[in-house]
Amino acid sequence: MRNKKSNRILGRTSDRRGHLMKSLTSSLLEHGAIVTTEAKAKELRRNFEPLITRAREELTLANRRLLIAQLMHKNDLPALMEVGKKHAKRPGGYLRITKLPITRADAARMARIEIL
Repeated sequence: MRNKKSNRILGRTSDRRGHLMKSLTSSLLEHGAIVTTEAKAKELRRNFEPLITRAREELTLANRRLLIAQLMHKNDLPALMEVGKKHAKRPGGYLRITKLPITRADAARMARIEIL
């Protein structure tokens, strides 16, 4: 029974889900917008928005280590800090999810997620 379980399984084990989210985070930082399934986009939003909120704060050593732990590469940190500074006055809602047509091959619900 899945009562009170908060995250999406996405057909993967927990370590594979973590790597998937890190990879999607890096791709989103690199390209600004990506196309993925709707479930992955919604889960990415849950993981990515707290990173932007933390990037808005002062970059102490602890914050730096916490952000690097959630990123795929250390080189993604400057891009994340730039996004954080860009949204310094915004109270939240840094990402936009736009639903796209269902794919014909496997009937997956697709979505485009982008940084505002």
